[in-house]
Parts: sequence; C-alpha cells; structure tokens
Amino acid sequence: MEDILLQFINTLEMLLKKQQLELGNTTGFSKLTVSQLQYLDAVSVLEKPTITEIAEEIKFSKASVTNGVNKLVEMGYLVKTQSDQDKREIHVSLSELGEQLAQAKRNTLQKFSELINSALDEQEAVQFRNSLMKIINKFDL
Repeated sequence: MEDILLQFINTLEMLLKKQQLELGNTTGFSKLTVSQLQYLDAVSVLEKPTITEIAEEIKFSKASVTNGVNKLVEMGYLVKTQSDQDKREIHVSLSELGEQLAQAKRNTLQKFSELINSALDEQEAVQFRNSLMKIINKFDL
C-alpha cells in the first residue's frame, strides 16, 4: 500500500510541477511559497474576507496573515479595500492576476479529476471518492 500511495503522490506532484512551470511563465506562480498559496486560496474561497477571517480559515496568526497579505498586495495578486460600513475594517480580494491564478488552479484540478475519472469506471470512481473522503476525514485539520 505504501508503494502505491507514494507512486500516486509522486505522479500528482509531477503533474502539478508541470502545470506550475506552465503557469509560472505567465502568472509568476512558481515564485509563490506554500503559505502565499494558502492565503490566495482562502481569499478565493471566502467572499472579500478580513485578515481575521483569513487567519481563522487557514489557522495562522493574524500577524503572519497580515505580512503575507501585504506581500501579495505588493506582488499584485491581492487588493485591500476599506469597508464602507466600518473604516477600521479592511477587506481582501483577488486582483486580476490573482483571479488568473485561481482560475488556472481550478483548471489544473479539473484536469486531475478528469484524468482520474478516465482511468476508472463509474463504480470505481464512486468507490475512489468515498475512500478519499474516508481518508480525509481521518486527518485532524
């Protein structure tokens, strides 16, 4: 089981690296750290979140998120805007470049999903999905 799991993970990593190289040439994706990608994912999932909401979503400190978001604003991936209701509150959203990156990630995940589905019949696909959910639920995240 270990060998197969390792081979599966390595295959997905190689496919992801290939996509990263292709994306990196147009979006700068290859220059981003894992933490920066987590910030971008959180902003993409949440609707115009605050720093606090991002920190809660990814379980990082507010100070770390503040620094990370500021760096991503400098890099052109995020935009900060002041709330109309409460001037002390700052909301974060994806810039055009950040949106391009989020779309590219969705496309990559869709390709992964299509690749897996093309290798399995319908019953195997349902079983694979259920097995993955069972495994994911075992992780304490």
